[in-house]
Amino acid sequence: MISCFEAFQLFLFMQMTSFAHAFAFAPTSHISTRSIPQVSHRSNRSKSSSIIPIATQTYGSNYLNLRSQTNLSQLQASTPDITAITTANSSISPQVQGTLILSSIIILTAYHLNLFRKEFRCENGTSAKGTVKTWRQYQADTRENWSRHVRTTEGWLYAIQTMRNAITSMQFLATTVLSLLTLITGKMWDILRSTSNKFDQRLLTIQLASIALTMLFSAYQFIQAVRLMTHAGFMFPVKKNGTKVDNIMRRTQNCQWMGLRWMYISLAPISWAVGGSRALFITSLSLLMFFRSIDRQPESLGYDEFQAGGI
Repeated sequence: MISCFEAFQLFLFMQMTSFAHAFAFAPTSHISTRSIPQVSHRSNRSKSSSIIPIATQTYGSNYLNLRSQTNLSQLQASTPDITAITTANSSISPQVQGTLILSSIIILTAYHLNLFRKEFRCENGTSAKGTVKTWRQYQADTRENWSRHVRTTEGWLYAIQTMRNAITSMQFLATTVLSLLTLITGKMWDILRSTSNKFDQRLLTIQLASIALTMLFSAYQFIQAVRLMTHAGFMFPVKKNGTKVDNIMRRTQNCQWMGLRWMYISLAPISWAVGGSRALFITSLSLLMFFRSIDRQPESLGYDEFQAGGI
């Protein structure tokens, strides 16, 4: 039996193979040849020498020149060009660009520092009365209580099936992040090779490094979640009277949260590389509103009742 993730990879491989085969061996029956009479195929030289006068007489003397210029322009348009990326930054001054970039970094950094401060105060009992836990804390408490419930009821088979689904999803996310990073790196590397401006090369290098770091951190956290879940699966029947496996399950949620968070943050440097500093600032503000909405504990889940039940 193969897992869902392996079946999905096999399906994608079959689809890409069939598409490449159809593209490479596409029929040419749709090409119209009604205006070009039949000529002999004695040799390539005689064929070309016979078609050129006919094409010139039929379409005009400038037909071949126009066709060659059109093909050249299409080829130039298909190659990476640094102008398409730096156009967004040319309309604003470097001082404004630096201000937008610095403001974007401060927005995301200050939000997460404040988030971690609130979580630390809530875990240590020093927060104000009525303070609601964040979504990450809620999920971490849920996994810890779930692990305690599995050890109490000895539901080993149920635990292994649940963690297998979680491991498959983490593997899929890690593979997706690394695949996207490979595509982005290849495209930006082509752009780096095509430009000769030192400033543009340094800017693209910084952008590529920031994209690579955020996406690699995301994939690393997903892989760590897979490693901890696999280890917890072996520990459940062995350490059924200890709490170490409960702490491991809590760490799996933290790794999953960090993997998703770095994946979301990677949108900021990607927008910077595509749309410039203004796109980076707009993306940072959008991410700020998005994080504020997903970091709250949903009120409809009944966290107080769940904790009072002692599950």
